[in-house]
Order: sequence, then structure tokens, then C-alpha cells
Amino acid sequence: MARVSYATPSQATGDAHEVMAKIKERGEEILNLHRAIARSPNSLRNFLRLGTSLLVHGQLPPVLRELVILRIAQITGADYEWAHHVPLAKHAGVSDEQIARLQDWTAFDGFDARVRAVLRYVDAAVGDRLVPDDVFEAARSQLSEDEIVELTLVCGFWGGMVACVLRSLQIDLEPSFRRYLPREKAVAEEQAEEQRRAQRRGARD
Repeated sequence: MARVSYATPSQATGDAHEVMAKIKERGEEILNLHRAIARSPNSLRNFLRLGTSLLVHGQLPPVLRELVILRIAQITGADYEWAHHVPLAKHAGVSDEQIARLQDWTAFDGFDARVRAVLRYVDAAVGDRLVPDDVFEAARSQLSEDEIVELTLVCGFWGGMVACVLRSLQIDLEPSFRRYLPREKAVAEEQAEEQRRAQRRGARD
């Protein structure tokens, strides 16, 4: 269960109220992550702008970007992030086998030199918070300077801010995304949801 309550469009104030109202008008689901961030009224709009700029207007190829975000989710333990980006990764062209082998990517020969250089960079930037010279040079041999900067921004956004909010506030995964979790985690999530329902029933009684 989340450690903070989720704001509704009617409860949100500042920029968050307008942003959530527009999402609702489009008939889209307001994600729990965004409803939590809406508790900081003037942060949601800029949070979404940065995320959208990297997802929609970025220079990294979508396949590469989504592999990076999935790897970040593994390193940080952000299951919510993983579940939301598995469908995006598949849509971008990442194979089921690549997703399944990402945890032990160093032992998997299904990633080319470019992907391997990028994943090494991610492991260093997110896991160690320090990118050694040899890791940086390997990435630079495969990417332009613009792409390296964007890769670093992706690491900082999803590996820093997003993962921190998700893990620290214990944001609940929406039921519609549970099918994208590894089976054992999906079962654990379902059990946690049943406990939350029991708690709500107890509170009403």
C-alpha cells in the first residue's frame, strides 16, 4: 500500500489540477505514480514534460531506450517501472528472449556490441553512480555525443527520480499492468492487493 494518498483531479491544486483534468478529458487512465506526484502541485507538469521529451522526442532509438529503462528497473528494483515499460519495449521491437535474458545480459549473445556497450554504461551509471573511463569510451564508440547525453538523462530520470519516488513512496502497480511482472512478483502483487482489500473492509467494519 502506498505511503501517501493518491490525489484525484478534484483534489489536485496548482498545475496538477489542470494536467490531471486534461488526462481525464482524453479518456486516459491517470497512473498512480502521477496521482502521487500531484501531491506536489506544481511538479507534475514538468515531471511529465521531461519524461515525454525523452520518450517521444529523444534521439536514442526506441529499442535501445526501452532496454535501458528495463535494465534500470532491474537494478533499482522498481517493479512498477518494469511493468509499465515491458509493453513499450515489445512495441519498440525488443524480443521476449531479450527481455527474459536482460538480467544476465553479459552471458547472453543476443545483444550486439552497441547494446552491450550501452548496458555496461547503465550498470555503471545507475548501479555504481560512476562511469569509468573505459565504459564511457566504449559507449562513445557506439553513440554520438548527443546520444550519450540523452542516455545519461534517461539513467538519471528513470534510475534516479522515478525509481526513488516509486520505491520510497511504495506506489501501487495498477492491476492492468500486473501481467507484465515476472510470475512470482505478479503473484506477490495479487496477494498484497488482497491484503489491502481486507484492510479496507476492516476499516469499514
